[in-house]
Amino acid sequence: MLYDFHIHTREYSDCSISSAEEMCLKALEAGLAGIALTEHDVWWPLADIQELRDRFPELTIIRGIEYSCPEGHFLVFLPGPGNGNLPGWHSVEGLIPLVHRHGGIVIWAHPFRFDKTRPSWLKHVRPDGMEVASSNMHAQAEIRARKVAADRGIMTFCNSDAHHASLLGNYVNELDFSLTRVEDFITYVRKQEHGDGIRRASPVGAAF
Repeated sequence: MLYDFHIHTREYSDCSISSAEEMCLKALEAGLAGIALTEHDVWWPLADIQELRDRFPELTIIRGIEYSCPEGHFLVFLPGPGNGNLPGWHSVEGLIPLVHRHGGIVIWAHPFRFDKTRPSWLKHVRPDGMEVASSNMHAQAEIRARKVAADRGIMTFCNSDAHHASLLGNYVNELDFSLTRVEDFITYVRKQEHGDGIRRASPVGAAF
């Protein structure tokens, strides 16, 4: 089963070109079983995402957020229907423990996209996963990310970070079972200790 856990829509991300409907249609066309809507620093309202799920019952749609920290961007997934906004702004060293206390997971989005050196915060906190390929990672960033993931035993992800529907299907994660809700995803990730439990299919060149 193929999934993309990092997608932006123009409804809630000003930088995105495609609508949620266009993203869902393209996901189905690309053979994806599910997607995660991860807007910049805002959660999809529950009523809106439920309406989208009702319109596309054949596609699993989970809700996350791309959280901006001084150290970079991090995908956050929390259990329960009322996961809402995380209070205040946090450094990554504050964000990861906070999310864990709420039963969620944190995935480092497009690491080394701009910075070439291994960040010092990795000595103190560990994300539950990290992207090692996406439309917003160049080749050297992918190499650095895979090295860090291997060194620290961090689960790897290949997500599109799509801001346009045409990117869907280029970076995906293959799971050996079907997700039906965000709690399934959280449980799956938390059970993984390390390694490439998730892999990329159909890679394309990175966008700078």
